[in-house]
Amino acid sequence: MSEAACARVSVLTDTQAQLEASRCLMCEDSPCVAACPARVPVKHFIRALRFESPRRAINLIREQNVFAGVCGLACPVDRLCEGACSSTELSMPIQIGRLQHYAAETALRAGWKSRATPRTGQKVAIIGGGPSGLAAAAELARCGHRPTVFEKSPRPGGICTYGVPAHRVPQELVAGEVEYVKSLGVEIKPSSPLGDGTTLDALLAQGYRAVYVAAGAQQAAAVPIPGADLPGVTTWKQLLNAFSAFKLGEGPKPDVPQNVIIVGGGSVAMDVASAALQLGAAEIDMVCLEAPREMPADRNELDEVWAAGARFHTRSTPIEITGTGGKVTGLKVARIRWKEPDKFIPSNAVRIAGTEYWLPGAMVVFAIGAKPSPELAKLLTGVKLDASGRIVIDPETGATSRPGVFAGGDVAAGGGMTIVRAVAEGKRAGQAIDAYLRGGVS
Repeated sequence: MSEAACARVSVLTDTQAQLEASRCLMCEDSPCVAACPARVPVKHFIRALRFESPRRAINLIREQNVFAGVCGLACPVDRLCEGACSSTELSMPIQIGRLQHYAAETALRAGWKSRATPRTGQKVAIIGGGPSGLAAAAELARCGHRPTVFEKSPRPGGICTYGVPAHRVPQELVAGEVEYVKSLGVEIKPSSPLGDGTTLDALLAQGYRAVYVAAGAQQAAAVPIPGADLPGVTTWKQLLNAFSAFKLGEGPKPDVPQNVIIVGGGSVAMDVASAALQLGAAEIDMVCLEAPREMPADRNELDEVWAAGARFHTRSTPIEITGTGGKVTGLKVARIRWKEPDKFIPSNAVRIAGTEYWLPGAMVVFAIGAKPSPELAKLLTGVKLDASGRIVIDPETGATSRPGVFAGGDVAAGGGMTIVRAVAEGKRAGQAIDAYLRGGVS
C-alpha cells in the first residue's frame, strides 16, 4: 500500500451530494439518529443538503458534533448510522458519513463561523485537547463560559491528530475543525501537560470554577508474554504517534523493518498496518483472537489492509516473542476457541493444545487497547478511580467524586472507545458543567 494508494479521501461534488441526499426516505422514527452516539439530526441535515442549503446542514450537525468532518470519515458508520439506515431494505444505505464530510468540507472552504456568545465570566479548565475535551469546551463556550484547554502535545486534536492516519482523515480537516472550536471562544494551550506544574489543585486555585478531565488513555496495553521487553516490540500508540509526528514535520521517520507482526483485530490494528506499509514494510502478519466476522475493525479498513496483502491469523493468541542477539525474530502463537459463544474477550479464550506455530518478523506491535497513565492518580486528588485506573463518573453527567470535577472519553470508566462517542460525552459533560456553574455551587 503506497502513500499514493492511501490517498483515498475524496469529497462528494455538489451534484453527487444532492443526488445522494435525495435517496433519503426521511423516516419518521429516524433509526440512523438513534444509532448515532452524538445524536446528529441526520434526516434534517440531509434534507438541508437536498434543498441546496449546506450552511444549514453543517449548523445542524455542529450543534451536536463539532468534529463533523472527522466523524464523517472515521466513524464505524457500518455499525452505527448507516448500519441502521432503512434504505438498506430497498437497496443500500444512504452514505451518511460522506454527506456529513461533504457538509464539513463545504463549511471549511467557505470559512463559515459561529456567532460569539455573551460571556458569563466563569472559567473552566479542560484537561486534554482531543475530541472529548474540545467538544466539552465548545459546548461551554456556547453557554457563555470561558473554557481553556490544556493539551500536552504541540497540536490539539488528540487521536485525530496523532493517531488516525492522514489517508483516513486529512490533517487539514482536523485543523479546520479545531479552528472552528476556537472560533467559538475556546482558548487552547498546547504543550501544557497535566502534571507539569498544572495539577488539579493548582487549576482550581487559579480561579477555574470547574475542570473537565479528558486526558485520554495514555498507556497502550501489551500482552505480558516472554520476549515482550525485546527491542523491536512496541505498541500502536508509540508507532502511530511517531508516524503522525513525522507526517506533521515534528519528528524523524520511524524505522520499520520489512516484516512486521501486529497483534490486534480492531480498527487501530488496521491503522497500524496502513502506517507500517507506508513506512516501508513489505510483509504484514495480523494476529487476533477473533474470527474474520468477529473482528471489531471497520469493514472498509479491514478490506483495505487485506487488499494490501496482509496475512491474517485469526482465532490465534500470542504466547512468546522470540529473539536473537537482542533483536526480534518472530512470534509464537497458538490457536484458541471460545468458552462461551459470542463473547469475544481475552478472558473467554482457551488455548488449544498442540496448535502452536511460529511467525517470522523483526517487529511486533501490540494494538489491543490502552489505559490511563498510572501517574494520573497522583495528580487527581480527591477523584475516585476504578481498578484499571479509569475515573469513576456519573454516566449521565460525567461528574466525578470531587465536586466541580468532571471527566469523559477514554480516561473515564465506560467512556470513549470511538471518536463520536467521546464527542457525545464531552458535549453532555459541557451541559452538566453549565448546570453546575449556574447552580452557584462553589
